[in-house]
Amino acid sequence: MIVRTVICCLFAFLPSLASFSATPVKAASGDGPEAMVMGNMCMVMFGYDMIHITAYQPGKSRDSYCEQFPSTGKTILVFDIANPTFRDLPLEVRIIRDPLVPLASDADLEPLTEFHIPARTYKTGTFNFEHDFKENGHYIGLVTLTKANGEKETQQFKFMVGETLWMYVPQILGAVLIALMVAAYWRHSHPRPKAAPADALKSS
Repeated sequence: MIVRTVICCLFAFLPSLASFSATPVKAASGDGPEAMVMGNMCMVMFGYDMIHITAYQPGKSRDSYCEQFPSTGKTILVFDIANPTFRDLPLEVRIIRDPLVPLASDADLEPLTEFHIPARTYKTGTFNFEHDFKENGHYIGLVTLTKANGEKETQQFKFMVGETLWMYVPQILGAVLIALMVAAYWRHSHPRPKAAPADALKSS
């Protein structure tokens, strides 16, 4: 009975465990549709319009990355503006170290800033920059669009650089679950010997 219960829990937990790994399409920051992931390409959403973001580390691999950069070092981030109208609007990009706590709207970002590109227009619809990440950790990309009426809107995308503890969460949870299954099976297949009845002890 115990083994059956543990196995049922395992199968119930597998979808959640799989969600920690890369999925084809999902929200990147957990805040809704403003940051999405599709394969190895992230995107930030301004309404129904998107800006695609892809990262490369050409000195180490030909692969493209999105939420997880495998190591520190020189990284190229490429931005592709899908809406032609946005090509005439100033865009500002700022990369900050993620403080892992909610940021106030009026927070001073300068102490956290890793890289900053002031607002400018990109007539071709595509631009890129290279940055040398020195430390592993969590980062946030902030993309600010200045609309024609002067209103500013900022969307964000989150990513990790190098190996962090969060990379090992699925493996740790899987190992714990397997250990629980083995322990439950062992207890089920090796029951403790029953104590001798009190009457039998007295007669002896």
